[in-house]
Amino acid sequence: MKISYLSLSERRCTIQFYGCNFKCKACFAQNKTNRYTEVTPVQLITEIKQFDPGEVMLAGGEPTLYRKELIEFIKMYDRKTILTTNGSLLDGAFISEMENTCLNEIHIDLKAFSTKLHEWYTGCSNQMVFDAIALLNMSDLDFEVMTVFIPGIIDTDEIEKIAEFIAGIGNKIRYKIIRYVPIGNISRRPTEADINGAVTIAKEYLSNVTSSLEERTHPLKSVRVRI
Repeated sequence: MKISYLSLSERRCTIQFYGCNFKCKACFAQNKTNRYTEVTPVQLITEIKQFDPGEVMLAGGEPTLYRKELIEFIKMYDRKTILTTNGSLLDGAFISEMENTCLNEIHIDLKAFSTKLHEWYTGCSNQMVFDAIALLNMSDLDFEVMTVFIPGIIDTDEIEKIAEFIAGIGNKIRYKIIRYVPIGNISRRPTEADINGAVTIAKEYLSNVTSSLEERTHPLKSVRVRI
């Protein structure tokens, strides 16, 4: 599997996987160069353990591109592990495989509800993501749905559609609204009022809604490590 780098903070080691099947217009991890290292799950675990992190975040890019190696890593690693994914590759068989591991949590990123908007933003359909959320809700895995709030693009009307969709699957599903960091010059940074307004709307449909204003998604300090 291909790894771009490790990011170390006080409590977490984030593994940045190389490559993605989406082409998001505001991606912070665009692979503009071929800078990556090919590693086996055993090699990656050996590298991580020297830093002794409290938890590991599997991020991207898109980690699930490396399905076989990802399952092998999760089965062998004995610390708290969180998977962040766009959800498009999480079919029933993959989810069943993950149920038989010690994976602690999945964060599934639903970019947009409207099909045309999702295709414009990512270059791909969102139907696979819809299906994955429904399958996760029937599984034993702990998961959370996330959406990045992008003013004028993924705005309050889109957040409402997403919240209503999720509630149709289960109104106790955890939903988190992430504050957009301006990348690609497609929009401005949302204000706190923007985010709080979106949270209020989502709470009309869901009982467990949070935002990145309440809990930082990115650490204050981190160090990147090439492997």
